[in-house]
Amino acid sequence: MIAPVYVLETSDLELFMSSLLTEFADGIATLTINRETVHNALDADTMSQFEAAITRIEEDDSIRTIVLTGAGEKTFCSGGDLKYFAGMTEEKHVLAMSHRMQRILDRIYHGPRVVIGAVNGNSYGGGCEILTACHFRIAVEGAHFSFRQARNGIITGWGGGLRLFRMVGRGRALRLFLTAEDTTAEEALRVGFIDQIVPRENLMDEVLGLARKIHENDPRAVAAFLELSRQLYRDDIDTFRERETALFAECWTEGKFHEVLARYRK
Repeated sequence: MIAPVYVLETSDLELFMSSLLTEFADGIATLTINRETVHNALDADTMSQFEAAITRIEEDDSIRTIVLTGAGEKTFCSGGDLKYFAGMTEEKHVLAMSHRMQRILDRIYHGPRVVIGAVNGNSYGGGCEILTACHFRIAVEGAHFSFRQARNGIITGWGGGLRLFRMVGRGRALRLFLTAEDTTAEEALRVGFIDQIVPRENLMDEVLGLARKIHENDPRAVAAFLELSRQLYRDDIDTFRERETALFAECWTEGKFHEVLARYRK
């Protein structure tokens, strides 16, 4: 039986006006940036809705995967809404916004749930930073990517700088940052920025199929592997191995594997 799809409590009018659509089904939370007329750029209201959605997800243990995507077929996300940014003239406001988006992305990237970017179109600037917070990025054919920050006289402000250096390496990241060049999906796949290219009509089937494959496995083990993937870049090898061993032992004695072994003890 297919689980029902439900949306954050809202009237039909509020849903139409919402800048972030949120659906839950089969343990998957799909967050859709719904600002197609401004290329799915983020403003303060969208950030607030992101925070509310993430809080709900964190409180629901049945949700195991987060899917991020954009409305329409043209743009995944173009970053921050420049009209909204134009109102920030004081450094304290800029810092507050930067820290806010960093916290939003850290909450999903450092959480126990898998995050999949369903890249429905082009992604620019902060939109690419959002993608660095995804564990997997599946893009439609013809999608383009550009870290346009340097072209606009700025650098990454949502935590994407560190994540991209770790993701694709120093040289490749610097080229993407310093040239601000337009990168095709094929080139993004080659350098490791995205993981898969699919026909547009297959995008959500591929994304949801990946999520369901992951859901077949023990959530404790999945969360442990996610932690290790992050820990690799924080610690020296010995510390990493110590944490890997500790997580291995926890999964063995407290999780599903403990139950598996119990069947053999009878």
